[in-house]
Amino acid sequence: MTTQPLKGRKVLVTGIDLEQSEHRGIAVYSKSLIRCLSDSGAEVWLLTEFFDNLSRRGLKHLPEKTKAMIHRGRILNLLASGKDNIKPFKKKFKLIQIQESIENKLSHYIKLIVNILIRPRKYKSKDLASFRLDELYDNPNIRIERLNYMENITGIVSAPDIYLATQLAARLPKLKPVLIDLEGFDALITSCPLNIKPINLPHFVQSIHDLIALEYVPHNEDPLIFSHRLQACRPARRLFVSRSTAYKFNTHIQTDKKSSLPYSGYQANDSYEKVIVQPPSLHFPNWLTEDRENIVDLPPASPLFRADPDSTDRIKNLTPFRYFLFNSSVESRKNLLFLAKAYAETDLSKNGIKLCVTGKLKPDDYSNSLKKIVDYEDGIILTDYVNESSKLDLYLNALGLLSPSLVEGFGIPVLDSACLGMPSLASDCESHIEIKGLYDFENHVFCLETNNSRKWAAAMQKIAGSNMSSADQASQVRRKRISRYSQFESKFTNQLKKDLVEILN
Repeated sequence: MTTQPLKGRKVLVTGIDLEQSEHRGIAVYSKSLIRCLSDSGAEVWLLTEFFDNLSRRGLKHLPEKTKAMIHRGRILNLLASGKDNIKPFKKKFKLIQIQESIENKLSHYIKLIVNILIRPRKYKSKDLASFRLDELYDNPNIRIERLNYMENITGIVSAPDIYLATQLAARLPKLKPVLIDLEGFDALITSCPLNIKPINLPHFVQSIHDLIALEYVPHNEDPLIFSHRLQACRPARRLFVSRSTAYKFNTHIQTDKKSSLPYSGYQANDSYEKVIVQPPSLHFPNWLTEDRENIVDLPPASPLFRADPDSTDRIKNLTPFRYFLFNSSVESRKNLLFLAKAYAETDLSKNGIKLCVTGKLKPDDYSNSLKKIVDYEDGIILTDYVNESSKLDLYLNALGLLSPSLVEGFGIPVLDSACLGMPSLASDCESHIEIKGLYDFENHVFCLETNNSRKWAAAMQKIAGSNMSSADQASQVRRKRISRYSQFESKFTNQLKKDLVEILN
């Protein structure tokens, strides 16, 4: 394979998860797609639904070049600020569960019907606004850490409310994908299943992460909408993030073939679909890993490790190798309440060993239940969502990773931990077992049943019994983790590049 086998190809990647307030899971996958496509020589463009027509306060009367500058700045600002695209659905149309009076429900259903009727059904080329990043001069937005993936992007394509339009169309009884004219592009790759159908385009690839919304009711996503999103993947080429997801899709969605194959023997042999393993999500500075024979130590610099003796804030008292890490969103399928119970049974908090939770709490019953546990369990630290720099420190200095998820499409936190060579206690869902079967990961990933908290407590106690006792040991372990991680990151990245070239050819 040549160094840049996709040179000359113009590829559009959807940015729906890069628009969210938290960059987790699929957003990490999106960044990997963008980076690998760019490294392979492709000209990568990002599709966003953010758009500003500058119609208010007389802005539309400004000179065209002035309006273009303002428009671009606002699009980039929206991507940087991370507005949550789920909120408009809840606020405007209540597509997800609503708890309101009958009168309000009727009002929202009327609004829903109206918006379905007036929704965009097709985006013509003239409906799309685009600009190249190399047209920007000294723009402050592209220097924002959250937008660091922009270094691998050629330009932005804005299709006003396109993701909202696809959700509205998926709400209808019959499958009616939103059409989008992408003449001039060579391929569209979605970062997750979308109810969309591109026209005037050689290659269409849909990424499929899981079928959780169909098999786990508390996930709270409308099963009709999600089913239609998955159905829209059938005529497209498909990238599955795990064999487990591929098997479920071909058994329950793509039911005209492979449905009778046992999971253990399933391989995506169809030339139009491929099971991939995405690269891990941590990124170390280049200067740190360029000399693999002499890896430099990276002591923690995050405020999370800076204890203030005069403060009662429990967040700022993490000590290297004196905590376990839970790095996932806070929702029921992540099984955090079970983990909190298991941690409480260890009694490790009396020895100063904490449980660090990086997920952002939500205004729901599950998060409220967690808050009640934290009120009397001093060892559980809630950091809220952390930036990439702090996340790096948390991984490098943790005793181990904990991931008791009931179900996962893949399990990036476990992959990150395994690449570092850090112990991971993970649930026995199929995706975690897949990760455990890669390379030497069986020596670092330990899959446990989630119906017995005492087993998890005992496993945590065993790992905690071998924690670091000196600064020299801590430094040595960090360097070892960085060295190992950089090698595996290269392996997974190179493989994804090969897989993308194959699916696009």
